[in-house]
Amino acid sequence: MELAIIFVIMLAVFMGAVFYEQKSRERKVRKWIHDSYGKVPKGRELPMEQIRIFWNEFGGAISGNESVDDITWNDLEMDKIFARMNICTSFAGEQILYARIHKLPEDKTGLKVLEDRICFYAEHDKVREEVQYLLCRLGKEEVNYYLPMFMSNLDALGSIQVGFYRFMQLLLFLSVIPALVRGEASLLMLTAMVFMINAVIYALNKVKHEVYMDTLTGIIGVAKSVKEIEKRPEKYTVHMPDNIRSNVKLFDQITRMLVSLQRKKRGGMSGDLLGVIHDYLIGATLWDFIVYDKIIRYLRGKQKEFMELFEFLGELEAAVSIASFRESLDFYCVPEFRNDPVLEMEEIYHPLIDHPVCNSVTLDRNCMITGSNASGKSTFIKAVAVNVILAQSINTCMARRLLMPDALVITSMAVRDDLMGGESYYVKEIKYLNRIIESVKGNRMVICVIDEILRGTNTQERIAASAAILEYLQNQNCLAVVASHDIELTRKLGDAYEYYYFCEQMQDRDIAFDYKIREGVSNTKNAIALLACMGFPDSIIHRARQLI
Repeated sequence: MELAIIFVIMLAVFMGAVFYEQKSRERKVRKWIHDSYGKVPKGRELPMEQIRIFWNEFGGAISGNESVDDITWNDLEMDKIFARMNICTSFAGEQILYARIHKLPEDKTGLKVLEDRICFYAEHDKVREEVQYLLCRLGKEEVNYYLPMFMSNLDALGSIQVGFYRFMQLLLFLSVIPALVRGEASLLMLTAMVFMINAVIYALNKVKHEVYMDTLTGIIGVAKSVKEIEKRPEKYTVHMPDNIRSNVKLFDQITRMLVSLQRKKRGGMSGDLLGVIHDYLIGATLWDFIVYDKIIRYLRGKQKEFMELFEFLGELEAAVSIASFRESLDFYCVPEFRNDPVLEMEEIYHPLIDHPVCNSVTLDRNCMITGSNASGKSTFIKAVAVNVILAQSINTCMARRLLMPDALVITSMAVRDDLMGGESYYVKEIKYLNRIIESVKGNRMVICVIDEILRGTNTQERIAASAAILEYLQNQNCLAVVASHDIELTRKLGDAYEYYYFCEQMQDRDIAFDYKIREGVSNTKNAIALLACMGFPDSIIHRARQLI
């Protein structure tokens, strides 16, 4: 009796410890969710290759005329913009947010749906945090990031040997019948032989199939997460379309099959002898492989429905991240779209700059921004491009007010030599520029942002070719925003472009910038002055000034 009491007490202590640990872990997660909202995400390394998978697999279905191309994305360091707003707790949230920032849809009705979600989560703290917690349980296991790739390649992932597996499974069961009928144990030798053959087949194919099964477990997580949200009160499901409710029911059967396979796998991975024996006893029936093939065949007809579930969850978390992003900014606005090809910006700034200097300007025709080195012209044109992209992708601008037309955004900025591809800086640059020339031939307006046009060639040809390209853009359906330190270009273009500039002030061998945009053409140069500020010998400074 005393031993029973001691056993009960020990069991109670153990269960209490497990319960306490679970609650402690839950409290920590919920605290992180609460504390991270409205804050700048702490610098952490993100699995960008994995995050890109959804966009790489499904982004191709979106017209190139409605998305940010790779060159523009890299020019503007949009990966950093993504990281700046990403507080997603699940792989689905990260992948959908990343994809959303790429989209520049001509039809802006989708922004209304997004805005409703953003505002809802900004106003309902408890609902927002609970949704984040549910999706946190979905997690960010590396293998789950590959789920979109898996779903888009189902036709190639079925088991081509399933017929052979079924035959060997049947042979194993049939081999037992003679021994049972005749009652002779010696006849089980045939069963043992078939069993050993099947066990070898299982061992040789086990690793490959388990990788695929690990990926498929993401299906369980997605379906369960949708069901968890569906069970909640109405305020949790206010943004759940009817098709999501019906789609989730389609995956009940497959979820049960996957759960049973998971239990078996956990037993095989337990490390104890009984677990391993049980794994291979069941494995020799080749049941795992046959069930896997059944799951794949079932999924082939349900890809669209599953991806709708996936995107629904991801869009919820994307809306939470955007709401948090807005809260973390000094100020923001919702863009106003107009039919006129005019870009009106009031106190616009770049989201990656701490304590940014804001600028206000209205661009109603092509413009050139001049100024000396480090004066702020490149940062300004990047701020313009980033804001135009975020206005159309997440309905959010870093400005007091932004009025803009529907437009595609294409840049030519951060050109680099391609040594492996054998392309020089200049060759690569003209390829970048040519894609802009091709883009303006379409029906959709293009905002093209160019930094230091044709810097990769000699001065005489650079000025001539640059002027010719910019004159061509003057007569196209575009708004060109060009930054250059070549004052000669302004003389070539004359009144064809509007002109703005940034400037600096010299203060005791130091240069001070105010980063404010002004109308007109810059008349200052600071390259030699910067040499002096950096401590170059006076003889070099003096000679440089003589040679001007």
